[in-house]
Amino acid sequence: MTNFLSQGAVELATRYAPLWFFGQAVDQPPCYPTWAFGGSPNSSDIYDAAHKTPAAPQCEYPDVGCGCRKPGIATGNPGPAFPIYYTFKQCNETEVRVVYNLFYEKDGAEVLDLIDTGHDYDWERVIIIHSRNANNTWQPSRALLSAHSGYHNLAWSSIHSTLTTEQINAGDARKPDGVKNNDHPKVYVSWSKHAHFDTIDTTWLDPLSQSLDNAFRSNDWWHFVDPKYYIRSDNSTAAGKAFNSTDWGSATSNPPYVQESVCSVP
Repeated sequence: MTNFLSQGAVELATRYAPLWFFGQAVDQPPCYPTWAFGGSPNSSDIYDAAHKTPAAPQCEYPDVGCGCRKPGIATGNPGPAFPIYYTFKQCNETEVRVVYNLFYEKDGAEVLDLIDTGHDYDWERVIIIHSRNANNTWQPSRALLSAHSGYHNLAWSSIHSTLTTEQINAGDARKPDGVKNNDHPKVYVSWSKHAHFDTIDTTWLDPLSQSLDNAFRSNDWWHFVDPKYYIRSDNSTAAGKAFNSTDWGSATSNPPYVQESVCSVP
């Protein structure tokens, strides 16, 4: 573990990284993760106010993806590249936490031109907790999936579906399903508000449900982030300093903000 951390923890992060899933409902694609300071798959962020990615507008439900980056490819395929703004922290001698932050230009939509179910910008995350056991062996013990201002707190052994690194490298995604205790958890991003879950739920399409645990999520697209798109984002980095000094509106949970208290979340 010491070697992982001293080298910036990218290898640790990718070794147990989620496989991310995204879905559309009623033929409306979702917002898709993107770069926070004008970057792209072929260009890096530029960390100054002039390059801050603009927020996307709220549109009438169910058009939750209007104005923001969308997958842009037919369903049933891997989605395009996006960055992980990651941080890590050794909380004590027996626990290390790695945070996988995703950035969106907005979440939610308007309902009847009267109620905004979302807001400008959106930061969401998965936290993988690594624990050292009595045999001095490190292994992932829990996953915290951000959801509606809190977390789904899952023991590693209870995560519904996981894949091996070999399966990830082979391009496997939708299948196999329901296999536990492998290295890469399947994480399903809800369609409208981007909460994270370890299961699919395609039953509820009404606006209210999108802010609850029965929010719509499916597996129309999936993506495993390449290590070259991992951007360290704590306060020791240019990225982290830029995030901390930038106004994200009500989306306050940017990477360095979360990092400050990461050891005290459930």
